Amino acid sequence: MHGPLDGRHVVVTGAATPIGSGLASALAAARATVSELPDDALVDRAAAESAFATAVTRVGPVDALVHAAMPAIAFEQMDLAECDDARWDAVWEGTMRATLFVLQAAYGQLHERGGRIVLITPTVSMSGAARLVPYTTAVEGQRLLAKSAARQWGPDGITVNCLAPAPEHVPIGLDSMTVSLAPPALGGPGDVSADLGPVAVWLVSDAAHFVTGVTVCADGGVWMAP
Repeated sequence: MHGPLDGRHVVVTGAATPIGSGLASALAAARATVSELPDDALVDRAAAESAFATAVTRVGPVDALVHAAMPAIAFEQMDLAECDDARWDAVWEGTMRATLFVLQAAYGQLHERGGRIVLITPTVSMSGAARLVPYTTAVEGQRLLAKSAARQWGPDGITVNCLAPAPEHVPIGLDSMTVSLAPPALGGPGDVSADLGPVAVWLVSDAAHFVTGVTVCADGGVWMAP
């Protein structure tokens, strides 16, 4: 039995979350070997590099990274006026530092062979959301980081893209109609494994070798602006 990711080694962060787990399952179904990085592998660059090195020792060279991790505190709603330094640091700084560390570690494995990096950035970052400002700001920061990384690492054969699901796929207590003027064109947010999974598989496959620096909205038609 063959699949589009035969022989590929994909590292996934946030695999303990529903969206991370669903995407990991879809990648495995496409015949990739999936290594799951624990959350404590994202506390600093050394920990991320060590976790990648362990995955290489167990499986072999890394071909792709799917970064779905997000600190749980990011999903807690609060008034913007009440956001203090501690909350901002935990969500914004924590998210951006973890993303930076895991991208740097991935680059260390991919720069000589090329590869794929995909960040999971729900569309709520583009629409905005009341009482979730640190979270939406952090996710939008991830999208900007992805675009700049795509430009810098393109000559090394590394693509960096974002996969943007509907808000229902993250535990923020919002549905699509909260952030859209119309219901999803396809009737709902979709299933992670069946609907988002094939898009993730495509983004880490050879078929997407000429796609980089873009955000692919796989939200059933909630967000339609560029």
